[in-house]
This record gives sequence, structure tokens and C-alpha cells, in this order.
Amino acid sequence: MQRALASAALVLAACFTQAALAAPNQQQQNGISYINGGVGQEEQSAMQALRADYNLQLTYATQKTGAYRSDVQTTIADAKGNQLLSVANTGPLFYARLPSGTYHISAAAEGKEFKRTVKIGTGVRALTLHWENDSPDDPGPQD
Repeated sequence: MQRALASAALVLAACFTQAALAAPNQQQQNGISYINGGVGQEEQSAMQALRADYNLQLTYATQKTGAYRSDVQTTIADAKGNQLLSVANTGPLFYARLPSGTYHISAAAEGKEFKRTVKIGTGVRALTLHWENDSPDDPGPQD
């Protein structure tokens, strides 16, 4: 009986350790909290579990294949143009917790830069940016 309990405890400990390793670390820049990751199924699951804590949710992918991208330079500025976040090698999932307001998002990879303006309020804003067959001049959804 004690062996069975000890084995069960070891299995649980291994599961919790695996989940902890897959979970991305929350980081901060200029008082803005964010997480970045989603490479591999475990990390994607860990990011999805934390999704509700962040009101801006960005996903980077390619249009033709749907494959995720993880090589994107992400910059977020406030309505006055003050840079709040600048993070290299983001993706495929990037989540940030922003105060209510208007923000300018720039996402760059392969010499192509997407610019989006989003309004953050009480709800969640989720955007997917595609790198193939998508115009960098497309302003995206506007509010």
C-alpha cells in the first residue's frame, strides 16, 4: 500500500514538474505584464490555461500552411506613441495585460511589418497575423 502511494506521489510530482516547465514565465516591461511562447503542444496548452489573465492575445502564423511563427519582433506603443513593450523573438502566442486605452501594435518578421491599432476595454482583443498573402498595408480590424 505504501509503495502504491509513493508511486502515485511520484507520478503526480512528475506531472506538476512537467506543467511547470512548460508554463511560460510572466515578464514585465514598463509596468506591462506579458507572456510569450507556444512552441510545442505542452507550451501551447500552458499558454491557453493562462489566456484569461491577458486582455491582448496575439497569434502569429503563416497564411498558406497555418504554421505558427516564433521569430516576430513585437512592439506596443500607447496612443501618444510612447513605446511600452519591445520584445524580440515572440510567438507564436503573445499575451499582454494592458490598461484600457488605444494601442499601436507593430509585428515584424521577414522584412514585413504589420501595424494594427486596437482599443482595449473590458473585453479581450485577440488578433492573428499571417505572413503569407497578407498585405502589410492592411490596417486590420479597426474599432
